[in-house]
Amino acid sequence: MTKDKKIIIGIIAGAIVMCALVFLVAAKGFSNQGKYVEVKGLSERIVKADRAIWSINFEVKSNDSTDLFNQIKKNVGDVTTFLKSAGFEDSEISTAPASTYQDTYSGSQYRYNARVSMSVYTDKVDLVRTTSQNTLSLIEKGIVMNDNYISFEISDINAVKPEMLAEAIANARVSAQQFADDSGARVGDIARANQGVFTITDKDPGSPEYKNVRVVSTLRYLLH
Repeated sequence: MTKDKKIIIGIIAGAIVMCALVFLVAAKGFSNQGKYVEVKGLSERIVKADRAIWSINFEVKSNDSTDLFNQIKKNVGDVTTFLKSAGFEDSEISTAPASTYQDTYSGSQYRYNARVSMSVYTDKVDLVRTTSQNTLSLIEKGIVMNDNYISFEISDINAVKPEMLAEAIANARVSAQQFADDSGARVGDIARANQGVFTITDKDPGSPEYKNVRVVSTLRYLLH
């Protein structure tokens, strides 16, 4: 046998030995886990939103471009006055550039059309709720709002996460303990944990400023 062949055979033999050792270690780790129970723990909270984004949209139509511009200016001013009189600050109100177009093909009554979008970005959640339900004065001025939408958000969801995770783990432990008691075993350490995903949904359609925050954690406990 040549020297090169001996070297190759030695390398192969060494690789086989290493693979065998890795297999034995893996098998040992698997057998050490022993019996276990996998349970889920739930935690839920009703959290009030602390931030609101109110999108206000309306349309303006005219056969004269100058008149269209004047209408846009007047309506934006009227909406701004309405919002400020309700208690919002200038810094909380913004207006996007109007989207204008000419309608010369559909036989529309008006040649010029514009869509105006305004937004209120504020932490005055309750004020947004009450004001958005009391817009009749704008209709009286000829401002018909459409496609309006209010988004209520929790700005710092991380503030409640640690406590909720602790509660979910505690509830999972209770379930594991119940299983252990029924089977005559003892609950040991956590062998594996999946904290789960936090979900945020409206509490109900009538109070979207209140959110249902929910997390389901999955834990595997060793049994002795």
